[in-house]
Amino acid sequence: MKKELVTNPTELKRSSEVVTKKEAKKLIKDLEDTLTNQPGIGLSAIQIGEAKSVGIIRIGKIKVNLINPKILAKTGRFRHQQEGCLSFPGLRIDTVRYISILIENNGKSEEYKGLTAVAIQHELDHFKGIIITDRKWKKK
Repeated sequence: MKKELVTNPTELKRSSEVVTKKEAKKLIKDLEDTLTNQPGIGLSAIQIGEAKSVGIIRIGKIKVNLINPKILAKTGRFRHQQEGCLSFPGLRIDTVRYISILIENNGKSEEYKGLTAVAIQHELDHFKGIIITDRKWKKK
C-alpha cells in the first residue's frame, strides 16, 4: 500500500528495530508501492513511519531488498556529490560515502559498488537514525 513520506527530521532520527521475514515482506511491498512514481532510487521503512530495518533499492534492473543488513567491510572513501533524499525534497548535498561495501543482508554476504553501494549506505543510515545532513562532506 502506498504511504505518505515522513519529512519530520525528529521522526526520521529514530533507530530501527530488527524484523522477521514475514514483517519484511509486507514492508517491502509498501516501500515498492510508495517508491513508484517517485524520483528516488531507494526508500527505508522509517520514511513511511515504520522504525524497522527494511529498505529497498531500485536502480534500473537492479533490485535490492534490505532486511536487517549490516556493513561488514567498506573501501574507497570519497566525496559523493549532490546526494538527495525523498524525505527532504529539493535538498542536494555533498556526502562522504564508500565506493565499495560488503554487507550481510538477510543472512547472506553481498558486495556492492558504485551508485548501488552509495544508495545502500544511505538507507542503512536511515536505520540508525542518521539523516543526510548528518553526512555532509566537510573539507579537511
